Amino acid sequence: MSDQTFTFDDLKDILVNRIGMSESEVGEDTTATFEALGLDSLAFLEIQLAVDQKYGFQVADEDAERIKTLQDAIDYMQEQMSAQ
Repeated sequence: MSDQTFTFDDLKDILVNRIGMSESEVGEDTTATFEALGLDSLAFLEIQLAVDQKYGFQVADEDAERIKTLQDAIDYMQEQMSAQ
């Protein structure tokens, strides 16, 4: 079991440094949807790759389809990290 955590700041770091969003575009609202932030499936794929590279696990396609908001992503990542 891992003692790592995945926080909003971790996701924000990926969105800013990997996707190229500004911090103000990301904001602080974890209920924001990826769609509302203007992120398409290609951007989400880039997020998946970043997670795999940095944290060592892949987001399953069927799980990715259920991740709609920033909070959904944070919760999913935390679950996966806790299970490792």
